[in-house]
Amino acid sequence: MNNPINILDNNKQIELPVGIYSLKVLGGWKVITNNFSVILREIGGEMEIKSKDSFWKIQSFTHWQRAKKIASIDIPKRAKYEIEFLNAKEIKVKKSNLMLLSSFQNYLPTNEIQICIEWNKQS
Repeated sequence: MNNPINILDNNKQIELPVGIYSLKVLGGWKVITNNFSVILREIGGEMEIKSKDSFWKIQSFTHWQRAKKIASIDIPKRAKYEIEFLNAKEIKVKKSNLMLLSSFQNYLPTNEIQICIEWNKQS
């Protein structure tokens, strides 16, 4: 399990072994992604990997926070990658996805939204 990364921290580097990974948003279960996506670029190489939206947006707890899977990333080669968040200001997160509760909640500020990249145990 990797440490959470703030979505405004572009060009952060992370080393990932081969596998399929889940991309989870931390902080809430009501997530509106709009055009948000993630690109991983291999450092010192030419490989570029774009995240794929998840059909089943599974809710869980990760790093002691509410988390929602929004995408997956297939890593074909162990390498160090640079992360780029596209349209980071368009993602919206509320703590609860229940209509009654979320109507009284504000969206999290963009600078507080974090992403976690976790190895998918089913791969």
